Amino acid sequence: MVYASGLTDPDTGSILHLSRSWPRSEQENSPAATRRLFSFQAGALAGGQIVSQAAKRSADGELLLATRNRLSSVVPLSPDAWQMLSAPLRQPGIVALREYLRQRPPACIRPLNQVDNLFILPVAECISLGWDSSRQTLDAQVISGEGEDNLLTLSLPASASAPYAVERMAALLQQTEDPVCLVSGFVSFVEGQLTLEPQVMMTKTRAWALDAETAPVAPLPSASVLPVPSTAHQLLIRCQALLIQLLHNGWRYQEQSAIGQAELLANDLTAVGFLSAGTCVGTIS
Repeated sequence: MVYASGLTDPDTGSILHLSRSWPRSEQENSPAATRRLFSFQAGALAGGQIVSQAAKRSADGELLLATRNRLSSVVPLSPDAWQMLSAPLRQPGIVALREYLRQRPPACIRPLNQVDNLFILPVAECISLGWDSSRQTLDAQVISGEGEDNLLTLSLPASASAPYAVERMAALLQQTEDPVCLVSGFVSFVEGQLTLEPQVMMTKTRAWALDAETAPVAPLPSASVLPVPSTAHQLLIRCQALLIQLLHNGWRYQEQSAIGQAELLANDLTAVGFLSAGTCVGTIS
């Protein structure tokens, strides 16, 4: 199991990440939020601000901290901490984010970075909310920013390492006394729809790191928010992901893995009628 946390330097605007992996066998006895990275609990890092006198960063944006407590400290994330951040990390709404994503270079030629798609967006109102048991995913549609096409989709899949994250997200989006005003997470296009997987939600009084929730919160609302994705579109997304992977990592270090993926994908494409695409993908093997 791998735990990763995205961080940003407000002075430079650079986005960094902390990460660490543990054996899968340990996840039942120790939830992700209670494990330690550089002497700090992961839950505290996810919802906090780091002040360090001994920090280093790698070329791919990974942050390394000294293990001595006196050299680094973590304080809770203040409600106005994200107001100091600017674009491209913090966007005024989904319309502006779409335009930014449209103009930036494609993934295959951008530098490798685990938090390349991390963004902060405003939340004005939750329109719909529901738990999809078939996908084990909590979906929501919220209004984000100005403009006509300003509906943002939030989707958070259930995770064994953070079993109560989806419950906390549902509770936050339903509360009215201290509503969610900002959300951070990783964006992707699902069925042509810009979708954000929430990591931290900010209300007017505090920040909530969803993965840091360690106790049951409330029952999940059962409802169908998103249309069922088509098989054809899922196959085309798999094609895109495989090509990006090959362009990023090269052929030498992933030849056998790529051949296996390409063979399976070529068969699936041919089975649904994408004969030309199946033939092209089959040439990889």
